[in-house]
Amino acid sequence: MSTQLIFRSVAEENVFKCLSEHGPMTGQELQDKLEGLDPIALWKVCYQSNLLRITGFSRYYLRYDITRDNKIRLSPSILRDFLTFSLVYLKSQQTPAVERSALLANKHRAISNRKISFARKALLSLDDGLRRALHDTACCFVSGDLAYFLGHDVLRVHPQLETPINGSDIDIIIVYNTEADMALMKSAEQQMLEYKYKILKSPAIREEIDFIFKPVSKLISQLQYRDIHEMIASKILYESFYLYGRLDIYEHLLYQMDILGTKKKIEDHFDTALHERKETIGRILNLEKPLSTIEDKEILSLFFFSQERLEFQ
Repeated sequence: MSTQLIFRSVAEENVFKCLSEHGPMTGQELQDKLEGLDPIALWKVCYQSNLLRITGFSRYYLRYDITRDNKIRLSPSILRDFLTFSLVYLKSQQTPAVERSALLANKHRAISNRKISFARKALLSLDDGLRRALHDTACCFVSGDLAYFLGHDVLRVHPQLETPINGSDIDIIIVYNTEADMALMKSAEQQMLEYKYKILKSPAIREEIDFIFKPVSKLISQLQYRDIHEMIASKILYESFYLYGRLDIYEHLLYQMDILGTKKKIEDHFDTALHERKETIGRILNLEKPLSTIEDKEILSLFFFSQERLEFQ
């Protein structure tokens, strides 16, 4: 004798039927199938349901957000995490869910590796003399989504040029020592800028590279972690992925981060942001009214992708 399923809502029933027909799906895939259902409403249905299961395959990392009072939150945002990095499935679909979760994790690793390759190509595009100068007097590293292998290719639009971009941007930081020739650093910066716009405007590529050149002394000063700009610079080093150049410079910067106590400050901020995220999720799940009626910016900033950002310095 079969047990009759009891659904909490029509939306939950529709999600259940969709998963029964198509198997485990990401939040974005579910939203595409269930046209007209608000993504936050879909998130709430999935997390409140006793009939649905959710597994995630992302890593959380700290992000500084100028829209929040304490300036910190976790990335991916709750909505991005659900739509891009979570898989919804039925209890009977656990095995295919595990298999697909692994495939999706590998997909984002492959996207990240592809984007990191463009970072390498940016450096390789430099003239031989400029490339040799970076090899001898600087270290280069990438940061952001790519350092955690969470690169994605969700289409977005460049805010100034209004050209489409394939997902995550590529952040490159070049830190040079006192032996560096400033004229050569300026030339390298100009050639990097030319490469940036070349791949940004290429219809076959559409990748965005952000980069900055800075002396070792400036970055070490920024490790004091005193204001939002220094916090961003410190976190970028903390989450970085070594790319090219003097490994000893890179290791020295990581050592300075440790002995100055910056690493612990970042990790303490991560713990705070994680606690706030869990608390906010609990509050929203217990509310009867839809999220669209909530006016608390502190809550909303954890759900949506913030459009306000500070450029790294």
